[in-house]
Amino acid sequence: MNDLNDRLMKLEIMFMGQEDTIGTLNTLVHQQQIKIDLLEKQLLQVAEKVIKAENESEDETNEPPPPHY
Repeated sequence: MNDLNDRLMKLEIMFMGQEDTIGTLNTLVHQQQIKIDLLEKQLLQVAEKVIKAENESEDETNEPPPPHY
């Protein structure tokens, strides 16, 4: 009977440790998702700026050269 109680106590201790680990991992995953969302938003902003800059440079190259050329 004592052996059974010892085994049960070990299982309970392991379970509590796993609960703590899962809670920590959940917090880390949540923080990483927030960072990923922010990085995706920043990437879209940069991509929009690059496209805008490319379009502006295309507009400048499509203009005829000045008369002194």
